[in-house]
Amino acid sequence: MVQPLHIKGAHIWDGREAVQRDLYVTNHIVGKSASGAMTVDLAGYTIFPGLVNAHDHLELNHYPRSKFREVYDNAHQWGEDMNARLDTEPYKSLRAYPLWDKLFIGGLKNLLCGATTVIHHNPPHRELWRKDFPVHVLRKYGWAHSLHFSTDEEVVASYRSTPPDVPWFIHLAEGTDEVAAGEYQRLKALGCVGENTVIVHGVGLSSEDVVDAHTTAINFSHMGHGSQIPIVWCPTTNIYLLGKTGYPRMGWNSQSLLGSDSRLTADGDLLDELRFAAKWYRGQDGDNSAIYDASCTTYRWSDYWKDRVLPIRSKDCADFVIISATDDAAHKLCNSRRADLALVMRDGIPRIGNPDIMAKFPYIQTVPATLDGVEKAIHIDLARQIHACQLHEPGLEVAPLPTGRRWWF
Repeated sequence: MVQPLHIKGAHIWDGREAVQRDLYVTNHIVGKSASGAMTVDLAGYTIFPGLVNAHDHLELNHYPRSKFREVYDNAHQWGEDMNARLDTEPYKSLRAYPLWDKLFIGGLKNLLCGATTVIHHNPPHRELWRKDFPVHVLRKYGWAHSLHFSTDEEVVASYRSTPPDVPWFIHLAEGTDEVAAGEYQRLKALGCVGENTVIVHGVGLSSEDVVDAHTTAINFSHMGHGSQIPIVWCPTTNIYLLGKTGYPRMGWNSQSLLGSDSRLTADGDLLDELRFAAKWYRGQDGDNSAIYDASCTTYRWSDYWKDRVLPIRSKDCADFVIISATDDAAHKLCNSRRADLALVMRDGIPRIGNPDIMAKFPYIQTVPATLDGVEKAIHIDLARQIHACQLHEPGLEVAPLPTGRRWWF
C-alpha cells in the first residue's frame, strides 16, 4: 500500500505556470489529505508531471551509438548498414542478453531522466507491463516499422487491424533524399493516413505534406488544437544520422510530441532532447516562450493519451519530476540533465532522488548511489532490480544492498 502524502510548500506546475499550493497524494492525486497522510515540506521545489517519451525502442538502449557513414541520405541506409553487422561484435554479444535485462535498461534510462511514461515502437513484449517494470508503457498501440523494412501489405494490414481510437505509429520520411520526400504520399495512397496515424521523424516531409497531414482525416477539436496529425520529433537522432532535423520549422503549435529514440542513434535520453529543443529555439528567435513550449508539449500530450488509450497517464496520476527551482522552472527543467533532478516519483512512490529529499520519506528504505558523479539515493526495490540486471546502466553506480533485516513494501 502506498503511503499517503500531504506535500506542502512546493510550486506545482499547472501546464502554464508554477503555483504554490498543497498537493495530496496516494498512488494518484487526491482532493484532500487521506487518512494517515505524512506531511512533507518541499518549499523551494517545483513539481512537474512525469515526462512522456513519445518514441523509444526499449530493448535497444544497451547498444553503443552507432553509424557507419558520416551522413546518411536516408535512415533506411543506416538500417541496412546496421543489419549487416548484427552478427559482428559488439552487437552479437549484446543481442544475446535476456530480453528482460534489455527492456529493463531501457525502462531505467527513462525513469532516471523523469520520463515515467514511454511509447515503445517495437513488438508489445508482455514484460513491458510487469508491475515491477520501471516506467509505464503505452499498452494499446499499432505500429509498422517503416515503408522500407515493412512491405506495403504488412503496413496496410497493421493499420487496418488497429482500432481507430488507438494510435498507429510508423517511421516516415526519415531522410533528406527523394525516397523520404515521397513517403508521405505513398502512405496516403495505401490508405494509412487517418485520425490515429502518428508519424515518427518526418524530416523529409514537404510543406505540402505538412499542410495535408494537419488537415486530413483527423479532428482533435476536443483538444483545442484544430485538425492535425501528430508528428514525433527525435532531433538528436536526426542530426546524428542525417545531419539535419526538419520538424521545428513546422512549429510547436502543431500536435507536437518529443521522443528520445534509443541510444543506438540518440544523444541519450528525453532530457537531452529537451535541451536540444531549448538550444534550437533560443537560436531561432532568442525568445524564452518557445523554450517554455518545448518543455510543456510533452506534458500536454499526457492528457491526449489518457483520453484515448492510456488511463494510467491521467492528469491525476502521481508521477512527478521535482527540481530545485521556483522561478523560470520550466526553462530550468528544459535545460536539465538527469543528475539535476531532485526527485523522480512514480505512482506516488519516490524512486530516486537527492539524499536529503529522499530522507523526507523515512518509510522508504534507500540505497546510496551516484548518477553521473552526483550523490543520489535509490529506493531499495529498484536497487535490487539494478543489481540483478546483467547489464549496466552507464553513469549509475549503486552501493551493495544492506544485509540483515529485509524490508518489504
